[in-house]
Amino acid sequence: MSYPLTEEQQLIQQNAKEFALECVEPAAAEIDHTAAHPADIVKKMIEQDFLGIFMPSEFGGAEAGYLSYALIIEELSRVSGAVAAILMNHASLAAYSINRWGSAEQKTTYLSALCQGEKLGAFALNEPGAALGAGEHKVAAVKDGDTYVLKGRKCYVANGGVAGVYIVFAQTNPEAGAKGISAFIVDGQSDGLSIARIINKMGLRGCQSAELVFDNVKVPVANLLGAEGAGLAIAAEALAATSIAEGGMVVGIAQAAMEDAVKYGKQRIQFGRPIASFPAIQTMLAEMATNIHMLRLAVYDAATLLENGEPFAAEAAMIKLFAARIGQSALIDVIQIEGGYGYSQEMVASRLYRDIKGAVIKNSSIDFPEKIIAGNLLA
Repeated sequence: MSYPLTEEQQLIQQNAKEFALECVEPAAAEIDHTAAHPADIVKKMIEQDFLGIFMPSEFGGAEAGYLSYALIIEELSRVSGAVAAILMNHASLAAYSINRWGSAEQKTTYLSALCQGEKLGAFALNEPGAALGAGEHKVAAVKDGDTYVLKGRKCYVANGGVAGVYIVFAQTNPEAGAKGISAFIVDGQSDGLSIARIINKMGLRGCQSAELVFDNVKVPVANLLGAEGAGLAIAAEALAATSIAEGGMVVGIAQAAMEDAVKYGKQRIQFGRPIASFPAIQTMLAEMATNIHMLRLAVYDAATLLENGEPFAAEAAMIKLFAARIGQSALIDVIQIEGGYGYSQEMVASRLYRDIKGAVIKNSSIDFPEKIIAGNLLA
């Protein structure tokens, strides 16, 4: 069973595959080694219209649909999860949020810049040491005339320090608890916004993550995204959309790992024959292939729901849950098949394992996926 793709989607997929092999793969190991932001590759992605691939054409997007975007994420992830993560945080989180809830003025000013690659987007949600809006470093926004003044810290902000536009979640009404969280569009060059540190991660290393400090950052009232108190609803939907893209990332990484294991299994000789002929190895490969196939179909289906304007939260949560289960298990089996070589830095499996771990733990939903799925069933 395969998912029917249109001719346009097949062309976009093929173009993304060729781009990944020609422009990303040669630098993938070096990106992982240095953890440097690959600005030259981002520039090339801009030239391919990847940054606004599913956005409206009136704001500079290609209007190719969310499934086409998921295909791009999958192909990029096969060679570099870090590069795919840069695009995902820009498009699924920052650009998606502005396109979904932004005013006409906000879209003209910020969405156009994101689609055309004039600025990179980021999503500042998580806070140090506590739940959103609860810790001592929580970001609070106090209204002062025609501005909001933001003060506090955000951590693990992907694309932090290289982004030009941040979607920042801050508490505007402490007495309302979670209902008092609002979202703001914050210019990356705002006075008082600084980088406390760059976080050295285990995987997805070329996608820079930072801790941000907001020291009385003034944000125009016009940059409030949606209504006051709508922050959690905005975050929940954007994270659901991102779960679909994350599923595509897991598919791409796991597919690359499986293909590497198949190649190794055919070449490695034990007891006078290739280890790929052993039933235990074949069982691991068969389960891996089945899980990847099922996750791919789920990603494509949920992406189609999203682009058609249909509800997709439950399906996105299922992807989040399933990807977390099969992603790491696939890489563990790959390393098991490749033995000591798989555990060494000589093989690509090491990087793929570290990247897939980042793919399944990053951008955790505000609610656990199980809760979302069960809530949909019991509604």
